[in-house]
Amino acid sequence: MKTMPCDLCSKPFTADTFDEWFKLMQTHYMEEHADFMEQAKNKTKEEGMQWMADMKAKFEAL
Repeated sequence: MKTMPCDLCSKPFTADTFDEWFKLMQTHYMEEHADFMEQAKNKTKEEGMQWMADMKAKFEAL
């Protein structure tokens, strides 16, 4: 099990895999950071993929 915080509010989330952690984060983002999610719609697919790659690297480094 690895614990990594939300990059916006530092609330910790624990999961065995990055995919599990990401599912937890999706729910958290939609509930707690709806304004950010709305703004994220204006970002490019490449920006979203870069965020995903960065977060996965951080998770795997734990």
